[in-house]
Amino acid sequence: METRAHFIIVGVFIISAFVFGFGFILWGAGNSSDSNDLPYDIMFLRSVNGLSISNPVLLNGVRVGKVTAIMLNKDKPEEIRVRILVTRGTPIRDDSKAKLIPIGITGQSAVFISGGTATSPLLKPLYKGNIPLIKTVPSPINELISALPEMLTTGKKLLEDLRKVVDPENRKNVKDFLANIASFSNLLVKSEADIQTALDNIKNAAAQTQHAMSETEKTALSVHDYVSTQLTPATNKIGILVKRIDLLVKNMEPGLTRFSKSGLDDLTSLVNESRTLVDTLENIAQKLNSNPKQFLLGKTVPEYQTP
Repeated sequence: METRAHFIIVGVFIISAFVFGFGFILWGAGNSSDSNDLPYDIMFLRSVNGLSISNPVLLNGVRVGKVTAIMLNKDKPEEIRVRILVTRGTPIRDDSKAKLIPIGITGQSAVFISGGTATSPLLKPLYKGNIPLIKTVPSPINELISALPEMLTTGKKLLEDLRKVVDPENRKNVKDFLANIASFSNLLVKSEADIQTALDNIKNAAAQTQHAMSETEKTALSVHDYVSTQLTPATNKIGILVKRIDLLVKNMEPGLTRFSKSGLDDLTSLVNESRTLVDTLENIAQKLNSNPKQFLLGKTVPEYQTP
């Protein structure tokens, strides 16, 4: 009996030692893992829908940590502080930005951090002992949730407008419009020959117009040649003649002045005497025409005849 009790005590001690050692190994591994991680805070605005503790943290798509806490700001409920643990040595820079992205089809979200630029310094806390704060950019999920009410309103209005479009009256109008188009198409098919003839006439008219324009252009060139070769020299000669006439008038001006003073009276007397002479000559011509013999021989004595 004592031997059996001894074995039971030894067995319990061995099992306890084994459990204690295994727990110590797990605790050491956990502490070692946590000691290699660095905490960062992210301040999100509005919603962090789908984000839970232990959800992954990605840097340019590579998993580098996990979410450890999600806290609400009591003074500003729209602000949500998310604390993450990131593997030590992860290059989170001052211009890195964080946002939420969906993972899978379960509705869960992950924290996605952009790598920033290579020239930007690594992100450090503002004060010693504080946790560095990563800047955020609007999340596609949050933008979608924010825009969802407006999208629903717009969709509802669109459906209402669509109902108005497909009401019986509009359907009848569309049907009539399609029927008119079909009638017009049939008319075009029937009038194909006439349309072709009209097109040919237009083509011929265009050709004739082009020919007429060519002839007009030739005529214009001929007129230009005539003006440049004949009319321009004639105009120059007329100009020279006008200058000569002007010079002649200037030279005759003194004589005309003297003539208007003294010779005009003599000319008037000459004209009057010429009129008298013309009248006398006209009388002589009339008498000569009526009886030339009498005009030339004078009056004749009649011969005496004996009884």
